[in-house]
Amino acid sequence: MAYKSIFTPLTDFDGVSPALALAVAFTEAQDAHLDVLCLGLDRTQNTFYEMGSNAVVMHAAIEQAHERAGEINQAVRAYLEGSSLRWEVINGISASAGVGRTVATQARFADLAVVGLPYGDNKRHEETLVLEGLLFEADCPTIIVPEGEVTARPESIVIGWNESAEAVRAVRAALPFLQAAETVHIAIIDPPEMGPERSDPGGGLAVYLARHGVRCDIQVLARGGYKVSERLSQHVTETGSDLLVMGGYGHSRFREAILGGATRDMLEHSKVPVLMAH
Repeated sequence: MAYKSIFTPLTDFDGVSPALALAVAFTEAQDAHLDVLCLGLDRTQNTFYEMGSNAVVMHAAIEQAHERAGEINQAVRAYLEGSSLRWEVINGISASAGVGRTVATQARFADLAVVGLPYGDNKRHEETLVLEGLLFEADCPTIIVPEGEVTARPESIVIGWNESAEAVRAVRAALPFLQAAETVHIAIIDPPEMGPERSDPGGGLAVYLARHGVRCDIQVLARGGYKVSERLSQHVTETGSDLLVMGGYGHSRFREAILGGATRDMLEHSKVPVLMAH
């Protein structure tokens, strides 16, 4: 297995984008093809306009979205022109509320998507919708990139293992990285006493990885009063790892948004890229 098609969507680009920079680095490292979607967004709320003005307002908003997509496209092309990569840059427009579906349509045949952190200061709601569109609608494994310097060839990787279907999908999607890494740590935080793996936490996963040529160790960790996301983030730091692999949105998106959860907490505080699948 290898990544041959890498995808990244952009709603803005001023010459600096951690997600685009890492997508370029991944594409080079994997000898893949890079697809960049430049999105112009219509952020108008048509229901608030007086009857009779909607058509004019909508036309102007669509024209602005096209112009914005073109501006991003030009900037991205200038950024990629000097590279030796195989790449394609395309435009798309969407209403803010529907951006997830627009992105999902373009990402259906990608092996891997790369986006920036959707949560935190100065982040717009559509960035969360983009991530949800990739994971839920396109079913595309996605790497979420924090600010700061990261590596395209992770040497140490932590797998956040909780026996879930989402975690299994994430591990399978991460195999090219896991096979190339020097060390892989299976981190299990407070495994359930009556779970299916109660007698051998992580054992089945370790056998699966070994059959794919991945050497790994299993570390069962206690929460010790921390949130799961905090303890997992702490373990990533302690092991000096470059990438975290975990399932995304084990609960419903509504519950994650209202009550929070390991996915949201992890993304808000992660210092390394996180590879997720749902």
